Amino acid sequence: MRFSLIAAALGLAVSFSCQAASELSYHYDGKEYKADDMPAALRIQLYDLDKQVNEQRQKIIEQYLLDNWIRQEAKAKSKTPEAMAEELLTVPRPDEKALKAYYDANWERIQQPFKQAKAELEGIVWMEQQQKKAEELLQRIKTEKNYKLNLPLAQAPVFKINTEGYPSKGKADAPVTIVEFSDFQCPHCKLAAEEMPKAITNKADKVRLVYRYMPINSSGISRKVAEGAVCASQQDKFWEYHDLAFAKQKDLKMDSPLALAKELKLDEAKFKSCFEDAKTAAVVTASEEEARQLGVTGTPSFFINGKPLSFQVDMVKEAEAAIDAALTPAAASATSPSSTNSSSTASSSTLSTCKASSTSSDASAASGCKPDDLPASSSSSTTTNTSPSTAPATSSSSTTTPATTTP
Repeated sequence: MRFSLIAAALGLAVSFSCQAASELSYHYDGKEYKADDMPAALRIQLYDLDKQVNEQRQKIIEQYLLDNWIRQEAKAKSKTPEAMAEELLTVPRPDEKALKAYYDANWERIQQPFKQAKAELEGIVWMEQQQKKAEELLQRIKTEKNYKLNLPLAQAPVFKINTEGYPSKGKADAPVTIVEFSDFQCPHCKLAAEEMPKAITNKADKVRLVYRYMPINSSGISRKVAEGAVCASQQDKFWEYHDLAFAKQKDLKMDSPLALAKELKLDEAKFKSCFEDAKTAAVVTASEEEARQLGVTGTPSFFINGKPLSFQVDMVKEAEAAIDAALTPAAASATSPSSTNSSSTASSSTLSTCKASSTSSDASAASGCKPDDLPASSSSSTTTNTSPSTAPATSSSSTTTPATTTP
């Protein structure tokens, strides 16, 4: 078995060196571009790369620590490292009860009969159990050895984002502004619409939440629903329309905007006039175009006081922490508003994104995402299953990285 079990549990990290984005520069067409001069979309990607490098550094170091600790334990007990690893990390095949529990907890994203999904779920659940066991052992080692890791800070770029004329909650002069780019057909956006208010409830007087349109679903329905939202906003009913549209997400159709307006008892004549006006579609397109210029490739995407904000484990807690950091300049300068991977299992409020096309300027070219995707089959981080033959053969993603649905 060698040490493939450790690699499968933690995920093999690929080592590469990288300058911090803040130190990069390039010369192009007679002009020198330094970090702050680069296009926003490029700065976002370089920032994401800095975070990924830190995550890889952490994985490499912690994988080494676990490997070395197991070797020392094996030597002390006169065992081979392979035998020691198998003793410490092997998990049994998941039983029917475990598979059913996972199926029930993730039904909204699976939406297949249990018998049909069972074979794939067996591999997913086995890998999660193996990871959990490895993470528990690693955590024990960290505690025993007083482990602390100091990583170079990934400096989040700061952008000026247009909020004028877009619907918002909170005081216009609030010290913290959160901007959300969202799609009414994206299931992750629906989750964000439910979770973000929880994060700002206790600081409502200090936080302003601004909604920006980014319809990426290929059906064209979300674009029409967004245009309807513009018209609802003209009648001061945006948030009511917003909440109703997400509540009826699975039933949205091309004519849903008029049906939503009717249910909200809006002035139908004014709504229809606005809905048919080319200026309304232009508002949605302008919002989407700015999002792409900012490097946004999926929904929901958040910015806090101009800095990109992402979530890894618990959206509510991480948003609250980011708000606190933004309210405390000293803390904000010492920490990044975006989370790095942790060894914690993702909670129910973990936020994933619906992905837009990265090459097309037309949002209708993007597929968006659907709620029936299996949670691990489309992850952005995949481990290789090199486990013993007694284990299920299905590969799964790391539970510390939320799934991302791609076109």
